[in-house]
Amino acid sequence: MAGRGFALSGALPLDGGRAIELLEEVVDAGYAPVLSTEVCGTSALALIAALAARRPGVPLGTGIVPLAAASDASLAMGAATAASLSGTTYYLGVGTSTDQIVVGWHGGRYDASITGTRERLTDLRAILDGERRGSFALPRPPGEQVRVLLGALGPRMVDLGMTDGDGVIVNFTPPETVPKPLADKTVFSYVWVLVDEESEGRARRDLTAYCLAAPYARHFTTLGYGEVVGMVKELAGQRRLRTAPDQLPADFVHRFYATVERLPALCAEYAAAGATPILLPVTGPEPDSLLTSLPRQPGKVPADPPVTHTGPRLGKIRPT
Repeated sequence: MAGRGFALSGALPLDGGRAIELLEEVVDAGYAPVLSTEVCGTSALALIAALAARRPGVPLGTGIVPLAAASDASLAMGAATAASLSGTTYYLGVGTSTDQIVVGWHGGRYDASITGTRERLTDLRAILDGERRGSFALPRPPGEQVRVLLGALGPRMVDLGMTDGDGVIVNFTPPETVPKPLADKTVFSYVWVLVDEESEGRARRDLTAYCLAAPYARHFTTLGYGEVVGMVKELAGQRRLRTAPDQLPADFVHRFYATVERLPALCAEYAAAGATPILLPVTGPEPDSLLTSLPRQPGKVPADPPVTHTGPRLGKIRPT
């Protein structure tokens, strides 16, 4: 299982201390990079900065922080702080998220346009590289130590991440449809894993919710599951949404959620496609361990050599 990363779900009701304990288990098991997603629980930026302080030299990052939930300056400061603590490559995964999260949760303005997202990526990259935006500038910009990855589903967002960012993070994307990485670009692909007997029920409930989010509805439709999306929307309109999870076709669920037995072959397919698989286990609300049913990596991942700051912009760092 060499070359696999790991991500912690940001929806788990964990306090910061327990989340750090779990992520340290992940690091000890040899997974890298280690990411934290951001939903409604722990702050991904804060959690990964804390982990970086405890485990320097391990590639870490976020995936994915909604762009509209924070300013460019705030995102850059958070990433620069964690990068300085880790001393190695830091992956700042950002995305447009959904209207429910941006507007309903954060009170922001939802903008999933290519133009608006390009502007955010451009400004964020400029700040990280030491440029001034208005009266703001980082006193110690991390430069290319921080790689900005765009959460992308459709081809236009993928192209944007490959041109104006340092790569992409894709979700619910089968190996045969994973974007090919361009030179010096990074492609991470989430691999959701069913780790216990209750996992499929949770996966079905999550997929039902995703079908009602416009970006994912379009994505699933593009992959050939338009009828499934239509069924979920119809049940929602009839106020029968609670029945939807059990009505999802098995092939739809297992296209996007892997069993532990299927995992080695699936990860090999992602690697062959040029993507780094990032395992994201489906667990209970308070998991005793994220790794109970998952294989350990063969040997502990060695810490990357520390990065020496060379001024306003760091020398080029080879991406993993």
